[in-house]
Amino acid sequence: MRIVEHYTRRMRIFMGRGGWSLLGPLRFALSVFYGLYARMAPTPASHATAAGPKIISVGNIEVGGGGKTPCVLAIASALMERGMRPAVVTGGYGGRATREGGALALPGGVDGGPGLPEGYVMWPGGEESEAARELGDEAVLYIRAGIPLAVDRDRKRGIRTVSEAVGPTHVILDDAYHRTTLPKDLDILLLDAENPFADGRLLPYGTLREPESSVSRAGAVIFTRSNDRSVPGEAARYVKGKPVFFARHLPASLAGRGDERGEEAGFGGVDVALFSGIARPESFERTAIEYGLDPAVSFRFDDHHAYTPQDIEEMIEEAGAGSVFVTTEKDWGKVTGLFPEGAKLLRLDMKMEIEGIEELLKPVM
Repeated sequence: MRIVEHYTRRMRIFMGRGGWSLLGPLRFALSVFYGLYARMAPTPASHATAAGPKIISVGNIEVGGGGKTPCVLAIASALMERGMRPAVVTGGYGGRATREGGALALPGGVDGGPGLPEGYVMWPGGEESEAARELGDEAVLYIRAGIPLAVDRDRKRGIRTVSEAVGPTHVILDDAYHRTTLPKDLDILLLDAENPFADGRLLPYGTLREPESSVSRAGAVIFTRSNDRSVPGEAARYVKGKPVFFARHLPASLAGRGDERGEEAGFGGVDVALFSGIARPESFERTAIEYGLDPAVSFRFDDHHAYTPQDIEEMIEEAGAGSVFVTTEKDWGKVTGLFPEGAKLLRLDMKMEIEGIEELLKPVM
């Protein structure tokens, strides 16, 4: 499989590639100060109370990726199977609605409650491409799953708003581990089983938001992309005594623009081209191969990339007009309106399978 990178200059600086690696000494010095600041983070306040919804936080200590959204979806699904009413609060990275306030997105037929805070909007529904622009990439997945959602950088306001609107039993916070001032009933930390602490370097020299010692705050740790039940050696001393769980990313299905089964597109003698704008494109590529696809090329863009018609034209030209293009759930809503009507475009839906999820959720049931 051929890899074609379309990283922007900003991303190359962040990754320290090429000539930008000359900024290494400055980035290292800044990371030292950042590390001192991170170690001063306050201990989260306990939210243990009989009133209001239970608060579950899902997050990681590395920038981007980590499987936060699939984990939130898996937890929400498990709660709904048990008769609970979960809602989600996310920061809406890349969405326009959070620039002035926030947004509330509710499943069809659900009343919006007594009113919205100033600056808030009620998402009226519509095309996923518009939802991605207004609410952010992850929000589209929650809307598709029919989960009540507040999109707000002010997580406390988001919790309050969605709670007043639908009265959920649980509110799940997407990407909130580092939000130490938020009260939480269960603080879940995701660590990659293959590489739990990335390169071990703090921002901006590396990709860690916090030092390894911040694992001590976790109420539970999930090792994602785990092929067995073994704790990585470098993480063993940090998770000792904590509830530890293991999860896998599994391909669920292929879907087309009309939500028809993707296999109906036919792959005989047709090149498959992958493309993604996520933090860990190699994970998506590996999952596509596990599903049975044989991609000829994979186009990699920045995480949260905003696709343009030129991006699509360049991919079609390079891969060939007759290729089947396969992308992620996260990217899907941003590209469906950009590809030509006759182009074969599919999304690979994935799910996270968490071993022992009942035990994981026991503290909040």
